[in-house]
Amino acid sequence: MLRGRNSATSADEQPHIGNYRLLKTIGKGNFAKVKLARHILTGKEVAVKIIDKTQLNSSSLQKLFREVRIMKVLNHPNIVKLFEVIETEKTLYLVMEYASGGEVFDYLVAHGRMKEKEARAKFRQIVSAVQYCHQKFIVHRDLKAENLLLDADMNIKIADFGFSNEFTFGNKLDTFCGSPPYAAPELFQGKKYDGPEVDVWSLGVILYTLVSGSLPFDGQNLKELRERVLRGKYRIPFYMSTDCENLLKKFLILNPSKRGTLEQIMKDRWMNVGHEDDELKPYVEPLPDYKDPRRTELMVSMGYTREEIQDSLVGQRYNEVMATYLLLGYKSSELEGDTITLKPRPSTDLTNSSAPSPSHKVQRSVSANPKQRRFSDQAGPAIPTSNSYSKKTQSNNAENKRPEEDRESGRKASSTAKVPASPLPGLERKKTTPTPSTNSVLSTSTNRSRNSPLLERASLGQASIQNGKDSTAPQRVPVASPSAHNISSSGGAPDRTNFPRGVSSRSTFHAGQLRQVRDQQNLPYGVTPASPSGNSQGRRGASGSIFSKFTSKFVRRPHVVGSGGNDKEKEEFREAKPRSLRFTWSMKTTSSMEPNEMMREIRKVLDANSCQSELHEKYMLLCMHGTPGHENFVQWEMEVCKLPRLSLNGVRFKRISGTSMAFKNIASKIANELKL
Repeated sequence: MLRGRNSATSADEQPHIGNYRLLKTIGKGNFAKVKLARHILTGKEVAVKIIDKTQLNSSSLQKLFREVRIMKVLNHPNIVKLFEVIETEKTLYLVMEYASGGEVFDYLVAHGRMKEKEARAKFRQIVSAVQYCHQKFIVHRDLKAENLLLDADMNIKIADFGFSNEFTFGNKLDTFCGSPPYAAPELFQGKKYDGPEVDVWSLGVILYTLVSGSLPFDGQNLKELRERVLRGKYRIPFYMSTDCENLLKKFLILNPSKRGTLEQIMKDRWMNVGHEDDELKPYVEPLPDYKDPRRTELMVSMGYTREEIQDSLVGQRYNEVMATYLLLGYKSSELEGDTITLKPRPSTDLTNSSAPSPSHKVQRSVSANPKQRRFSDQAGPAIPTSNSYSKKTQSNNAENKRPEEDRESGRKASSTAKVPASPLPGLERKKTTPTPSTNSVLSTSTNRSRNSPLLERASLGQASIQNGKDSTAPQRVPVASPSAHNISSSGGAPDRTNFPRGVSSRSTFHAGQLRQVRDQQNLPYGVTPASPSGNSQGRRGASGSIFSKFTSKFVRRPHVVGSGGNDKEKEEFREAKPRSLRFTWSMKTTSSMEPNEMMREIRKVLDANSCQSELHEKYMLLCMHGTPGHENFVQWEMEVCKLPRLSLNGVRFKRISGTSMAFKNIASKIANELKL
């Protein structure tokens, strides 16, 4: 039976797949991209990982389906949840929980190292989730700060199971997986391993990074990094507690057989400081709630039948029915007494012509019982926590909590669905706070010691994304998943090469690339070798060869005065004011000058540094420097914004493409030359 559908609106012209309206790209890789999308029936925001199957060989396809199979059996509050699997002849769509708080990596870049109390809260969640995987005989093999996301409430969400695998004690694995700074010594030695012990080592690196804001092992190239990992020596910062130091010694042990198990780690003194009455214990997955009457009634009112709801849930179909039920996953007590206004189930013509109606072919062996939990939707307009179930966009109060995108979390290659040509009416313009880019990399080399704070060592400051309130200004959709960065007033490039995102030294490797890793060992970290294969997640889109091509990738922008358009548009442009945003800034890039004067000064400095620029909005410039196709090529935004609660304006820098080093070099130079 065909379900009712609301009358068509301009929003129906937006690209969509199944019941999801695709909003913007938040991550991009070799063979996949990740889009922020909105579930049409509930208004919930999700991350849709779009994988081009035609670009994958049989081995990569096998790994892809293994990733899907593993994600289906994982139901832990600190692991990104899979909602739906949609498959067409050429494309696979994975609909996942959207972690609106961004990456832990970006949080560290923006805020520096965590105090041990804060690090403990995050690390308890990480250990709980990884131990849960291990008790299900699943090893992640790519644990790093870039794969640790934050939801709107700043809870951990572990993402990217592209390199995960099932393990059996006694049957050794031999694939070299992981980012080199987080990789266990036995991986560098090419030794076989059981599985959990390599995750335990990576967790030690993560703990050190949270508490110190830097990596325990680094180097200017892979050879140097390998030597330091194999020595197993790292510096203990003076501010690190003895209990934390002792815990690290249980993780970072060269002999894998002597590393602590996560069950032992859970009982460690440091792990339970302040939680004496709540000692960390292995997560017990609750029985699934497949008969929540409130959600069932909601879905029946949308046009679903009780039979298909039960069949989808009990059979773990991961189809549109199961996804809708999961997305309505609030506790029953929180649903009672609500006034509910949800959209009816769309008819079968909903799927965009550019993405044919999919058939659910990937429903493979599944034994998971999805835990019903409250999925954070602070960043979304529908089903707010106030329990007013209106499809209308509503303001939220999460602007202080989130960055991003991927960024599930996801990441792998090109997509058949296109970025919408115009934003959804009423789509919220987000506030900026630290952000992810779906995956990223810890920048960690300057002329300081290895354990200097990440804020000082990172090539850039805070990452951010648009994720806030409604705005009358058209929404900007970035080319890739960019990161905004605070530019230090110190300026100048560090004399040691840093760890830019997306380069070989920070990419995840697998066995097929080990020879390439060895061949590249003497390359500095800033030198990027050939792109890894499909399972590696590239972070940013390729730069265009000409500036016009670069700017054309951005979604519809307002007319510039004098460039056409009617009088009303010109008047709106003239009256536009700088946005009031929270973003990381330095004294060098703030001023009491009028915004228009600041824009003139910015243009003058850009011209003096041979940077091309184009006005995207009245107070935003799209900038480019360097030669397209070369390592020094970088694209970024510069925007004059009002600093909240201050009578000052600031200049916000946001990298769009190019390496961290190239961006830092030109952005620091510009920041230092601005006379604001």
